[in-house]
Amino acid sequence: MNKKIIKQGFADIRLRVSGMIQKHRFELKKEKSAFGDYYMLCLDRIIMAAEALRVANEVGFPLKVQNGLFFPAGKTPKDFVAGEK
Repeated sequence: MNKKIIKQGFADIRLRVSGMIQKHRFELKKEKSAFGDYYMLCLDRIIMAAEALRVANEVGFPLKVQNGLFFPAGKTPKDFVAGEK
């Protein structure tokens, strides 16, 4: 995981929204799962699924936006639980 994002508690990420590049601040939050707590980046806004998947893969964190929860390719909540390697 990116330790800089965890230390800051947020990430400023560029998104393509309606054809324009915009910078949005994603807040870092903990989510509970059956495997334990894990970090995710949250934004209270609807963005396109393809753009959310691109950002999740680029940053390496799960994203939670109004229209869904997106994980990097090949990852599940179990991969982000603290203490797991």
